[in-house]
Amino acid sequence: MGQKDGIVGKSVHGYFREYCESTSIHGFRYLAEKRSRTERVLWLLLISISVGSCGYLISEIYRKFDKSPVIVSFATTETPIYTIPFPAVTICPMTKARKSIFNFTDVIYKLERNESLSPEEALHGQYMSEVCEYGQSLFPANLTFSDDFFHELDKLRIPLHKMMYQCKFMRQEVNCSELFIPIILDESVCYTFNMLGRDDIFNPNVVTFKNYHKNAYKSQWTVDGGYETNEGTETYPVRAYLAGADNALDITFHQNDSDLDYLCLDDIQGYSILLHQPYKIPLVKKQYFQVPFDTAVVAVIQPELMTTSADVKKYSASKRKCYFTTERKLKYFKYYSPSNCKFECLINHTLESCKCVKFHMPREPNTPICGNGNHQCLSFQQLHLKVLQLRKNIGSDRNDFFCQCKPLCTELTYNMEQSQSAWEYKEQFRAKGMTEYDLDGLRFAKLSIFFKQESFLTSQRNELYGPTDFLANFGGLLGLFTGFSLLSAAEIIYFLTIRLCTNFRKYRVWTGSSTDTK
Repeated sequence: MGQKDGIVGKSVHGYFREYCESTSIHGFRYLAEKRSRTERVLWLLLISISVGSCGYLISEIYRKFDKSPVIVSFATTETPIYTIPFPAVTICPMTKARKSIFNFTDVIYKLERNESLSPEEALHGQYMSEVCEYGQSLFPANLTFSDDFFHELDKLRIPLHKMMYQCKFMRQEVNCSELFIPIILDESVCYTFNMLGRDDIFNPNVVTFKNYHKNAYKSQWTVDGGYETNEGTETYPVRAYLAGADNALDITFHQNDSDLDYLCLDDIQGYSILLHQPYKIPLVKKQYFQVPFDTAVVAVIQPELMTTSADVKKYSASKRKCYFTTERKLKYFKYYSPSNCKFECLINHTLESCKCVKFHMPREPNTPICGNGNHQCLSFQQLHLKVLQLRKNIGSDRNDFFCQCKPLCTELTYNMEQSQSAWEYKEQFRAKGMTEYDLDGLRFAKLSIFFKQESFLTSQRNELYGPTDFLANFGGLLGLFTGFSLLSAAEIIYFLTIRLCTNFRKYRVWTGSSTDTK
């Protein structure tokens, strides 16, 4: 038995020597030569180091390929501004109610003097304290409000014609009511332009109020696909085809001094403005700029667009680290976006903790509206959510937190440069003979919004290593360290299969006639 094993061992050794003499892999032929043991050990060590180093570097490339297969780079050509929408413009007056209907300051003074209020004053005061965030503790605490809250806001709001005097877009004067629609946001009743309507943003289960946030135009644009090539010039959301101040959205504001309320909010009297994506529900209190009265403000836009190549789409969201708009379903919103996801996360967290949602949040028909008695709960839960998210982001909390709001794979943002100066509108109106506006009680302001340039650079997510790149790196390392190629692999397969069979058929022994088995 031992003799037979020895013969087999010699046969294998001889066949391996034959392979070493024939192979194209570097270094192996020195193992087959009849040299000293020291030389053969040296070459075996060198081959082992080369193969080990090659294997390590290949594993590093694969780890990088597996962990972060996507790289962000600039596109090779610039993108014209007419391929993206003009930004949605949301405007919120600092004054939340017409004094001719309800004087919030007088009601607060009455409460501080312990004077009685009429039922209407008490109701309006309770509602307006939620909007103004002042005086909640002075009114009876209600944990929830009925839908009557929205009817009263609608009744008290500043009408559009009492806050906008003139609107122009792309050099054409347009009726402001044709451009702006009312919407209920965290700043109470605001007005928005070029924003997708509620039917294009919300799921059918969301409660809506009257004709708020409703327009007559169906969206002809999507975040992932952009505009259709055959849409023409009349599209919604509208586009600006040219850049510069002569192709701007120009708005002239006016308001009676008698309507201003300095107790409701601590901000400068005028308007809060937010420029945002048409698909985004704006949270004005989080990010805005102001247009104070007696000023002219200029907002110059420089857009940024992030796209994703077709090669990256085949990767999972966890690897490419982004979602497409239809890839992740949301409860209240038709399309996914990071802002919608975070907003919905806040809604769910608020509903779970306070058993109601704030008045500006999307909700289902049976969901209660939080009243002024829930103000403390709302503030605490909003802060608590921020803390939880911060812990998740910095890695101190490893729990799978439920927000997980990844960026959009196609993301459009509008960067803005802002400037303002004093506007001597009274002198200007007098010079034009417009004496009907020469009144001490009327305040004016002006806003101009336009694109800075007619094209911009686009960023794109591309493959860091595609299959071809990975194969080239893999083969390059094997060739550098060992001289290995596809033909080398074919040699190994040949010596283990076809050559063995041929030897056996020709010589009746698998090693062949030339192999030394002695």
